[in-house]
Amino acid sequence: MSRHLRVLRQRGLVEEERAEADARVRVYRLRPKPFTDLQAWLHQIESFWTDQLGAFKVHAERGRSGGER
Repeated sequence: MSRHLRVLRQRGLVEEERAEADARVRVYRLRPKPFTDLQAWLHQIESFWTDQLGAFKVHAERGRSGGER
């Protein structure tokens, strides 16, 4: 578990806070900005692939009904 949290912290996805009373206790919080950026990127990719697959479907349907012999 600590390895996963370390990677998330190193990538800037979470921030770590240590409790003053007990140095063994660490509190992790998600950082929203990287996730907002990721969501925007995923939206762009989804739009791209929706357009690409739509164009492919039109092309495939045209080939099927457009005079193949």
